[in-house]
Amino acid sequence: MFTLPWKHLYFAGCGGVGMAGLAHICADAGVLISGSDAVNSSLLVSLQQRGCRIQVGHARELPPGVDLLVYSAAVPADNPERQDAARRGIPSCCRGEFLARLAAFYPRVVAVAGSHGKTTTTAMLVHIALQAGINPGYLVGGEVSGWLRSAAAGTGELLITEVDESDGTQALLAATHAVILNIEDDHCWSLGGIEALEQCFVTFARQAGKVFAWQEGNAPRLLAELPQTLLLPPEVHPQLTVLPLPGLHNRRNATMALRVAEELGIPTQQAVTALQKFPGVSRRLSVRWQSSSGELVLVEDYAHHPTELRMTLEALQERWPRHQLWVLFQPHRYERVKRYAPDFALILGGVQRVWLVAPFAAWKDDCQLADPEDITRAINLAKPGLAQYISTGVQQIPELVLPVLAEARGRILLAVIGAGDIGKAAELLAAALQDSSRATEGSGDTSSSRG
Repeated sequence: MFTLPWKHLYFAGCGGVGMAGLAHICADAGVLISGSDAVNSSLLVSLQQRGCRIQVGHARELPPGVDLLVYSAAVPADNPERQDAARRGIPSCCRGEFLARLAAFYPRVVAVAGSHGKTTTTAMLVHIALQAGINPGYLVGGEVSGWLRSAAAGTGELLITEVDESDGTQALLAATHAVILNIEDDHCWSLGGIEALEQCFVTFARQAGKVFAWQEGNAPRLLAELPQTLLLPPEVHPQLTVLPLPGLHNRRNATMALRVAEELGIPTQQAVTALQKFPGVSRRLSVRWQSSSGELVLVEDYAHHPTELRMTLEALQERWPRHQLWVLFQPHRYERVKRYAPDFALILGGVQRVWLVAPFAAWKDDCQLADPEDITRAINLAKPGLAQYISTGVQQIPELVLPVLAEARGRILLAVIGAGDIGKAAELLAAALQDSSRATEGSGDTSSSRG
Protein backbone atom coordinates (compact mmCIF):
# COMPACT_ATOMS: atom_id res chain seq x y z
CA MET A 1 0.00 0.00 0.00
CA PHE A 2 1.33 3.41 -0.91
CA THR A 3 1.35 6.47 1.34
CA LEU A 4 -0.38 9.78 0.68
CA PRO A 5 0.68 13.09 2.31
CA TRP A 6 -2.70 13.91 3.84
CA LYS A 7 -3.87 12.79 7.27
CA HIS A 8 -7.48 14.05 7.23
CA LEU A 9 -9.39 14.96 4.08
CA TYR A 10 -12.84 16.52 3.96
CA PHE A 11 -15.01 15.96 0.86
CA ALA A 12 -17.78 18.55 0.45
CA GLY A 13 -20.44 17.19 -1.88
CA CYS A 14 -19.30 13.58 -1.80
CA GLY A 15 -22.60 12.13 -3.02
CA GLY A 16 -21.43 12.01 -6.64
CA VAL A 17 -19.66 8.97 -8.00
CA GLY A 18 -16.44 10.88 -8.73
CA MET A 19 -16.17 12.49 -5.30
CA ALA A 20 -17.14 9.30 -3.48
CA GLY A 21 -14.58 7.42 -5.57
CA LEU A 22 -11.78 9.79 -4.60
CA ALA A 23 -12.77 9.41 -0.95
CA HIS A 24 -12.65 5.61 -1.26
CA ILE A 25 -9.18 5.70 -2.85
CA CYS A 26 -7.83 7.88 -0.06
CA ALA A 27 -9.52 5.75 2.61
CA ASP A 28 -7.87 2.69 1.06
CA ALA A 29 -4.54 4.45 1.51
CA GLY A 30 -5.21 4.99 5.22
CA VAL A 31 -6.29 8.64 5.15
CA LEU A 32 -9.00 9.71 7.62
CA ILE A 33 -12.06 10.77 5.59
CA SER A 34 -14.84 13.17 6.55
CA GLY A 35 -17.42 14.76 4.33
CA SER A 36 -20.98 15.70 3.57
CA ASP A 37 -23.64 15.96 0.91
CA ALA A 38 -26.96 17.74 0.73
CA VAL A 39 -28.95 14.51 0.31
CA ASN A 40 -28.47 10.91 1.33
CA SER A 41 -27.57 8.27 -1.22
CA SER A 42 -26.14 4.78 -1.58
CA LEU A 43 -22.75 6.34 -2.28
CA LEU A 44 -22.79 8.10 1.09
CA VAL A 45 -23.82 4.88 2.78
CA SER A 46 -20.92 3.02 1.15
CA LEU A 47 -18.49 5.51 2.69
CA GLN A 48 -20.18 5.42 6.09
CA GLN A 49 -20.10 1.64 6.16
CA ARG A 50 -16.34 1.60 5.92
CA GLY A 51 -15.97 4.07 8.80
CA CYS A 52 -15.76 7.40 6.99
CA ARG A 53 -17.33 10.29 8.89
CA ILE A 54 -19.98 11.32 6.38
CA GLN A 55 -23.04 13.38 7.23
CA VAL A 56 -26.18 14.38 5.33
CA GLY A 57 -26.38 18.17 5.17
CA HIS A 58 -23.41 20.52 4.98
CA ALA A 59 -21.71 21.34 8.26
CA ARG A 60 -21.33 24.88 9.61
CA GLU A 61 -17.77 24.07 10.68
CA LEU A 62 -15.20 21.55 9.54
CA PRO A 63 -14.07 18.94 12.06
CA PRO A 64 -10.68 19.37 13.79
CA GLY A 65 -7.55 18.24 12.01
CA VAL A 66 -8.64 18.66 8.39
CA ASP A 67 -5.60 19.44 6.24
CA LEU A 68 -7.39 19.74 2.87
CA LEU A 69 -10.96 20.38 1.73
CA VAL A 70 -12.02 18.89 -1.62
CA TYR A 71 -15.28 20.21 -3.09
CA SER A 72 -17.46 19.18 -6.00
CA ALA A 73 -18.69 21.43 -8.79
CA ALA A 74 -22.12 21.48 -7.12
CA VAL A 75 -20.71 23.14 -3.97
CA PRO A 76 -20.59 26.96 -4.47
CA ALA A 77 -18.10 29.38 -2.96
CA ASP A 78 -20.61 30.54 -0.32
CA ASN A 79 -21.02 27.01 1.04
CA PRO A 80 -20.42 27.12 4.83
CA GLU A 81 -17.77 24.41 4.70
CA ARG A 82 -15.77 26.25 2.05
CA GLN A 83 -16.15 29.49 3.96
CA ASP A 84 -15.00 27.86 7.20
CA ALA A 85 -11.94 26.45 5.42
CA ALA A 86 -11.09 29.93 4.12
CA ARG A 87 -11.47 31.50 7.57
CA ARG A 88 -9.22 28.89 9.18
CA GLY A 89 -6.60 28.86 6.44
CA ILE A 90 -7.32 25.25 5.43
CA PRO A 91 -6.31 24.66 1.80
CA SER A 92 -9.07 23.65 -0.61
CA CYS A 93 -9.36 22.51 -4.20
CA CYS A 94 -11.98 21.23 -6.63
CA ARG A 95 -12.48 17.58 -7.46
CA GLY A 96 -10.58 17.62 -10.77
CA GLU A 97 -7.58 19.40 -9.29
CA PHE A 98 -7.44 16.89 -6.46
CA LEU A 99 -7.55 13.98 -8.91
CA ALA A 100 -4.53 15.45 -10.70
CA ARG A 101 -2.67 15.79 -7.40
CA LEU A 102 -3.59 12.24 -6.39
CA ALA A 103 -2.52 10.81 -9.76
CA ALA A 104 0.95 12.28 -9.31
CA PHE A 105 1.66 9.64 -6.64
CA TYR A 106 1.26 6.79 -9.15
CA PRO A 107 4.23 5.88 -11.40
CA ARG A 108 1.88 4.90 -14.25
CA VAL A 109 -1.37 6.70 -15.00
CA VAL A 110 -3.84 5.84 -17.74
CA ALA A 111 -6.26 8.75 -18.13
CA VAL A 112 -9.25 8.41 -20.43
CA ALA A 113 -10.68 11.61 -21.91
CA GLY A 114 -13.28 12.41 -24.53
CA SER A 115 -16.61 14.04 -25.12
CA HIS A 116 -18.28 10.61 -25.15
CA GLY A 117 -17.51 7.09 -23.96
CA LYS A 118 -14.89 7.72 -21.30
CA THR A 119 -16.76 6.04 -18.42
CA THR A 120 -17.41 2.82 -20.34
CA THR A 121 -13.89 2.71 -21.80
CA THR A 122 -12.32 3.31 -18.39
CA ALA A 123 -14.46 0.56 -16.86
CA MET A 124 -13.53 -1.82 -19.67
CA LEU A 125 -9.82 -1.19 -19.16
CA VAL A 126 -10.10 -1.65 -15.38
CA HIS A 127 -12.07 -4.86 -15.95
CA ILE A 128 -9.31 -6.18 -18.22
CA ALA A 129 -6.63 -5.32 -15.65
CA LEU A 130 -8.52 -6.97 -12.80
CA GLN A 131 -9.16 -10.10 -14.87
CA ALA A 132 -5.44 -10.19 -15.71
CA GLY A 133 -4.56 -10.29 -12.00
CA ILE A 134 -3.34 -6.71 -11.83
CA ASN A 135 -4.44 -4.69 -8.81
CA PRO A 136 -4.73 -1.17 -10.25
CA GLY A 137 -5.95 1.97 -8.62
CA TYR A 138 -9.01 3.12 -10.50
CA LEU A 139 -11.70 5.75 -10.65
CA VAL A 140 -14.73 5.11 -12.87
CA GLY A 141 -17.44 7.77 -13.21
CA GLY A 142 -20.32 5.31 -13.06
CA GLU A 143 -21.47 2.26 -11.15
CA VAL A 144 -20.24 -0.96 -12.76
CA SER A 145 -22.49 -4.00 -12.51
CA GLY A 146 -21.24 -6.50 -9.94
CA TRP A 147 -18.53 -4.24 -8.48
CA LEU A 148 -18.60 -3.32 -4.81
CA ARG A 149 -17.64 0.22 -5.75
CA SER A 150 -16.28 2.20 -8.67
CA ALA A 151 -12.91 3.16 -7.19
CA ALA A 152 -9.98 1.66 -5.34
CA ALA A 153 -6.40 2.62 -4.51
CA GLY A 154 -4.77 -0.57 -5.76
CA THR A 155 -1.11 -1.15 -4.97
CA GLY A 156 -0.03 2.37 -5.91
CA GLU A 157 1.75 1.29 -9.10
CA LEU A 158 -0.95 1.94 -11.71
CA LEU A 159 -3.96 4.28 -11.78
CA ILE A 160 -6.69 4.00 -14.43
CA THR A 161 -9.06 6.95 -14.35
CA GLU A 162 -11.34 9.00 -16.50
CA VAL A 163 -10.76 12.75 -16.63
CA ASP A 164 -13.23 15.56 -17.17
CA GLU A 165 -13.11 18.35 -19.72
CA SER A 166 -16.25 20.09 -18.46
CA ASP A 167 -14.34 22.29 -16.00
CA GLY A 168 -10.97 22.16 -17.73
CA THR A 169 -9.30 20.16 -14.97
CA GLN A 170 -8.17 17.33 -17.25
CA ALA A 171 -5.46 19.75 -18.38
CA LEU A 172 -3.97 19.58 -14.87
CA LEU A 173 -3.27 15.84 -15.01
CA ALA A 174 -0.04 14.42 -16.41
CA ALA A 175 -0.66 10.86 -17.63
CA THR A 176 1.87 8.31 -18.78
CA HIS A 177 -0.86 7.02 -21.12
CA ALA A 178 -3.58 9.39 -22.31
CA VAL A 179 -6.63 8.22 -24.25
CA ILE A 180 -8.68 10.77 -26.20
CA LEU A 181 -11.76 9.05 -27.62
CA ASN A 182 -13.26 12.06 -29.40
CA ILE A 183 -13.36 15.86 -29.24
CA GLU A 184 -16.72 17.55 -29.84
CA ASP A 185 -18.17 20.89 -28.81
CA ASP A 186 -19.90 19.65 -25.64
CA HIS A 187 -19.10 21.79 -22.56
CA CYS A 188 -17.53 24.55 -24.65
CA TRP A 189 -19.87 27.06 -22.98
CA SER A 190 -18.25 26.46 -19.57
CA LEU A 191 -14.69 26.88 -20.86
CA GLY A 192 -15.08 30.03 -22.93
CA GLY A 193 -15.76 28.63 -26.39
CA ILE A 194 -14.80 25.84 -28.74
CA GLU A 195 -11.18 26.99 -29.10
CA ALA A 196 -10.69 26.90 -25.34
CA LEU A 197 -12.25 23.44 -25.18
CA GLU A 198 -9.97 22.11 -27.90
CA GLN A 199 -6.96 23.67 -26.21
CA CYS A 200 -7.90 21.85 -23.01
CA PHE A 201 -7.59 18.54 -24.87
CA VAL A 202 -4.34 19.59 -26.53
CA THR A 203 -2.80 20.60 -23.20
CA PHE A 204 -3.86 17.27 -21.69
CA ALA A 205 -2.27 15.42 -24.60
CA ARG A 206 0.91 17.51 -24.70
CA GLN A 207 1.90 16.63 -21.14
CA ALA A 208 1.21 12.90 -21.53
CA GLY A 209 3.90 10.31 -22.21
CA LYS A 210 1.87 8.63 -24.95
CA VAL A 211 -1.49 9.52 -26.51
CA PHE A 212 -3.99 7.14 -28.09
CA ALA A 213 -6.67 8.59 -30.37
CA TRP A 214 -8.64 7.66 -33.47
CA GLN A 215 -7.64 8.76 -36.95
CA GLU A 216 -10.92 10.63 -37.41
CA GLY A 217 -12.90 13.67 -36.32
CA ASN A 218 -10.95 16.51 -34.75
CA ALA A 219 -8.14 14.35 -33.38
CA PRO A 220 -5.82 14.46 -36.43
CA ARG A 221 -6.12 18.24 -36.72
CA LEU A 222 -5.44 18.84 -33.03
CA LEU A 223 -3.09 16.00 -32.03
CA ALA A 224 -1.18 14.72 -35.08
CA GLU A 225 1.73 17.14 -34.64
CA LEU A 226 2.46 15.87 -31.13
CA PRO A 227 5.20 13.22 -31.42
CA GLN A 228 3.69 11.12 -28.62
CA THR A 229 0.36 10.71 -30.43
CA LEU A 230 -0.62 7.35 -31.89
CA LEU A 231 -3.57 7.76 -34.27
CA LEU A 232 -5.37 4.44 -34.65
CA PRO A 233 -7.50 3.38 -37.63
CA PRO A 234 -11.17 3.68 -36.62
CA GLU A 235 -11.93 0.00 -37.00
CA VAL A 236 -13.34 -2.58 -34.61
CA HIS A 237 -10.94 -5.35 -33.64
CA PRO A 238 -12.05 -8.55 -35.42
CA GLN A 239 -12.39 -10.44 -32.13
CA LEU A 240 -14.68 -7.76 -30.66
CA THR A 241 -17.48 -7.77 -33.21
CA VAL A 242 -19.72 -9.55 -30.68
CA LEU A 243 -19.89 -8.18 -27.13
CA PRO A 244 -22.40 -8.34 -24.24
CA LEU A 245 -23.31 -4.69 -24.97
CA PRO A 246 -24.79 -3.76 -28.35
CA GLY A 247 -23.73 -0.82 -30.45
CA LEU A 248 -20.84 0.23 -32.66
CA HIS A 249 -19.72 2.74 -30.03
CA ASN A 250 -19.24 -0.03 -27.47
CA ARG A 251 -17.25 -2.14 -29.92
CA ARG A 252 -15.06 0.88 -30.62
CA ASN A 253 -14.63 1.59 -26.91
CA ALA A 254 -13.63 -2.04 -26.38
CA THR A 255 -11.14 -1.85 -29.24
CA MET A 256 -9.47 1.18 -27.66
CA ALA A 257 -9.40 -0.51 -24.25
CA LEU A 258 -7.78 -3.56 -25.85
CA ARG A 259 -5.09 -1.47 -27.52
CA VAL A 260 -4.18 0.30 -24.29
CA ALA A 261 -4.22 -2.99 -22.36
CA GLU A 262 -1.70 -4.37 -24.85
CA GLU A 263 0.48 -1.32 -24.20
CA LEU A 264 0.34 -2.14 -20.48
CA GLY A 265 1.66 -5.63 -21.23
CA ILE A 266 -1.58 -7.60 -21.01
CA PRO A 267 -1.76 -10.38 -23.64
CA THR A 268 -4.27 -9.72 -26.42
CA GLN A 269 -6.27 -12.91 -25.98
CA GLN A 270 -6.53 -12.39 -22.24
CA ALA A 271 -7.89 -8.88 -22.80
CA VAL A 272 -10.34 -10.08 -25.47
CA THR A 273 -11.67 -12.80 -23.15
CA ALA A 274 -12.19 -10.22 -20.40
CA LEU A 275 -14.04 -7.84 -22.72
CA GLN A 276 -16.36 -10.59 -23.86
CA LYS A 277 -17.46 -10.85 -20.21
CA PHE A 278 -17.64 -7.12 -19.47
CA PRO A 279 -20.63 -6.56 -17.13
CA GLY A 280 -21.50 -3.02 -18.25
CA VAL A 281 -21.94 0.34 -16.53
CA SER A 282 -25.20 1.44 -14.93
CA ARG A 283 -27.34 3.78 -17.05
CA ARG A 284 -25.56 2.69 -20.22
CA LEU A 285 -28.03 0.56 -22.21
CA SER A 286 -29.12 -0.96 -18.88
CA VAL A 287 -32.15 -3.26 -18.99
CA ARG A 288 -34.30 -2.21 -16.04
CA TRP A 289 -37.24 -4.58 -16.61
CA GLN A 290 -38.67 -6.91 -19.21
CA SER A 291 -41.79 -9.02 -19.41
CA SER A 292 -41.52 -12.79 -19.24
CA SER A 293 -42.35 -12.96 -22.95
CA GLY A 294 -39.78 -10.29 -23.84
CA GLU A 295 -42.45 -8.26 -25.62
CA LEU A 296 -42.04 -5.27 -23.32
CA VAL A 297 -38.53 -4.10 -22.42
CA LEU A 298 -37.52 -1.09 -20.30
CA VAL A 299 -33.99 0.25 -20.89
CA GLU A 300 -32.15 3.20 -19.38
CA ASP A 301 -29.28 5.12 -20.95
CA TYR A 302 -27.21 8.19 -20.02
CA ALA A 303 -27.01 9.80 -23.49
CA HIS A 304 -27.37 13.60 -23.43
CA HIS A 305 -25.54 14.85 -26.53
CA PRO A 306 -26.81 14.35 -30.11
CA THR A 307 -23.92 12.03 -30.98
CA GLU A 308 -24.61 9.91 -27.89
CA LEU A 309 -28.35 9.88 -28.52
CA ARG A 310 -27.88 8.75 -32.12
CA MET A 311 -25.49 5.94 -31.14
CA THR A 312 -27.76 4.81 -28.32
CA LEU A 313 -30.81 4.57 -30.57
CA GLU A 314 -28.80 2.67 -33.17
CA ALA A 315 -27.62 0.23 -30.50
CA LEU A 316 -31.17 -0.30 -29.23
CA GLN A 317 -32.44 -0.98 -32.73
CA GLU A 318 -29.56 -3.39 -33.27
CA ARG A 319 -30.36 -5.33 -30.11
CA TRP A 320 -34.19 -5.26 -30.43
CA PRO A 321 -34.86 -4.93 -34.19
CA ARG A 322 -38.45 -6.22 -34.01
CA HIS A 323 -39.62 -3.86 -31.26
CA GLN A 324 -41.25 -0.47 -31.62
CA LEU A 325 -38.89 2.07 -30.09
CA TRP A 326 -40.54 4.47 -27.63
CA VAL A 327 -38.32 7.10 -26.02
CA LEU A 328 -38.54 9.21 -22.89
CA PHE A 329 -35.80 11.82 -23.32
CA GLN A 330 -34.71 14.48 -20.86
CA PRO A 331 -32.29 17.15 -22.13
CA HIS A 332 -29.42 17.85 -19.74
CA ARG A 333 -28.94 21.61 -19.25
CA TYR A 334 -30.71 24.37 -21.16
CA GLU A 335 -27.38 25.11 -22.85
CA ARG A 336 -27.72 21.84 -24.75
CA VAL A 337 -31.30 22.64 -25.72
CA LYS A 338 -30.06 25.97 -27.06
CA ARG A 339 -27.25 24.42 -29.08
CA TYR A 340 -28.68 21.07 -30.15
CA ALA A 341 -32.50 21.34 -30.31
CA PRO A 342 -32.68 20.78 -34.11
CA ASP A 343 -30.35 17.78 -33.85
CA PHE A 344 -32.35 16.24 -31.01
CA ALA A 345 -35.57 16.70 -32.99
CA LEU A 346 -34.13 15.12 -36.13
CA ILE A 347 -32.79 12.09 -34.24
CA LEU A 348 -35.90 11.52 -32.13
CA GLY A 349 -38.08 11.83 -35.21
CA GLY A 350 -36.84 8.39 -36.25
CA VAL A 351 -38.54 6.44 -33.44
CA GLN A 352 -42.17 5.41 -33.02
CA ARG A 353 -43.16 7.51 -29.99
CA VAL A 354 -41.47 10.29 -28.00
CA TRP A 355 -42.04 11.90 -24.63
CA LEU A 356 -39.80 14.91 -24.09
CA VAL A 357 -39.26 15.58 -20.38
CA ALA A 358 -38.51 19.05 -18.97
CA PRO A 359 -34.72 19.55 -18.87
CA PHE A 360 -32.52 18.80 -15.90
CA ALA A 361 -30.93 22.19 -15.25
CA ALA A 362 -27.93 20.80 -13.31
CA TRP A 363 -28.15 23.39 -10.57
CA LYS A 364 -28.22 26.30 -13.04
CA ASP A 365 -30.93 28.95 -13.18
CA ASP A 366 -30.72 29.45 -16.93
CA CYS A 367 -34.08 28.29 -18.27
CA GLN A 368 -34.32 31.59 -20.20
CA LEU A 369 -31.67 30.31 -22.61
CA ALA A 370 -34.01 28.08 -24.60
CA ASP A 371 -37.51 26.64 -24.85
CA PRO A 372 -37.33 22.82 -24.71
CA GLU A 373 -40.79 22.57 -26.29
CA ASP A 374 -39.12 23.70 -29.51
CA ILE A 375 -37.84 20.11 -29.79
CA THR A 376 -41.36 18.72 -29.46
CA ARG A 377 -42.75 21.20 -31.96
CA ALA A 378 -40.03 20.38 -34.50
CA ILE A 379 -40.68 16.64 -34.18
CA ASN A 380 -44.42 17.08 -34.58
CA LEU A 381 -44.00 19.44 -37.51
CA ALA A 382 -42.32 16.63 -39.44
CA LYS A 383 -44.42 13.81 -37.93
CA PRO A 384 -47.66 15.13 -36.38
CA GLY A 385 -48.54 13.66 -33.00
CA LEU A 386 -45.30 11.71 -32.55
CA ALA A 387 -44.01 13.71 -29.55
CA GLN A 388 -45.51 14.87 -26.25
CA TYR A 389 -43.93 17.30 -23.79
CA ILE A 390 -43.94 16.46 -20.06
CA SER A 391 -43.48 19.51 -17.84
CA THR A 392 -44.71 18.06 -14.54
CA GLY A 393 -41.48 16.36 -13.43
CA VAL A 394 -40.18 12.81 -13.33
CA GLN A 395 -42.40 11.64 -10.46
CA GLN A 396 -45.50 11.95 -12.67
CA ILE A 397 -44.03 10.09 -15.65
CA PRO A 398 -45.41 6.62 -14.75
CA GLU A 399 -49.01 7.84 -14.52
CA LEU A 400 -48.67 9.41 -17.98
CA VAL A 401 -46.84 6.56 -19.69
CA LEU A 402 -48.21 3.36 -18.14
CA PRO A 403 -51.81 3.79 -19.43
CA VAL A 404 -50.43 4.21 -22.97
CA LEU A 405 -48.33 1.07 -22.57
CA ALA A 406 -51.38 -0.85 -21.34
CA GLU A 407 -53.22 -0.09 -24.57
CA ALA A 408 -50.27 -0.84 -26.84
CA ARG A 409 -50.06 -3.75 -29.24
CA GLY A 410 -46.97 -5.59 -30.41
CA ARG A 411 -43.42 -5.51 -29.07
CA ILE A 412 -42.42 -2.31 -27.27
CA LEU A 413 -38.96 -1.16 -26.23
CA LEU A 414 -39.30 1.81 -23.85
CA ALA A 415 -36.01 3.70 -23.53
CA VAL A 416 -35.52 6.21 -20.71
CA ILE A 417 -32.66 8.44 -21.82
CA GLY A 418 -30.84 11.32 -20.15
CA ALA A 419 -28.16 12.18 -17.60
CA GLY A 420 -30.37 13.98 -15.07
CA ASP A 421 -33.02 12.96 -12.59
CA ILE A 422 -34.93 11.04 -15.26
CA GLY A 423 -33.10 8.04 -13.78
CA LYS A 424 -35.71 8.21 -11.02
CA ALA A 425 -38.44 7.75 -13.64
CA ALA A 426 -36.72 4.57 -14.81
CA GLU A 427 -36.82 3.25 -11.23
CA LEU A 428 -40.50 4.14 -10.81
CA LEU A 429 -41.48 2.62 -14.14
CA ALA A 430 -39.59 -0.60 -13.41
CA ALA A 431 -41.25 -0.92 -10.00
CA ALA A 432 -44.71 -0.25 -11.42
CA LEU A 433 -44.25 -2.74 -14.25
CA GLN A 434 -43.00 -5.35 -11.81
CA ASP A 435 -45.99 -4.80 -9.52
CA SER A 436 -48.37 -5.04 -12.48
CA SER A 437 -46.71 -8.25 -13.63
CA ARG A 438 -47.05 -9.81 -10.19
CA ALA A 439 -50.68 -8.79 -9.96
CA THR A 440 -51.39 -10.36 -13.35
CA GLU A 441 -49.62 -13.58 -12.39
CA GLY A 442 -51.42 -13.67 -9.07
CA SER A 443 -54.80 -13.41 -10.78
CA GLY A 444 -53.94 -16.27 -13.08
CA ASP A 445 -54.29 -14.06 -16.16
CA THR A 446 -51.40 -14.86 -18.46
CA SER A 447 -52.71 -13.01 -21.49
CA SER A 448 -50.78 -10.06 -22.92
CA SER A 449 -52.16 -6.77 -24.17
CA ARG A 450 -49.27 -6.74 -26.65
CA GLY A 451 -50.09 -10.15 -28.07
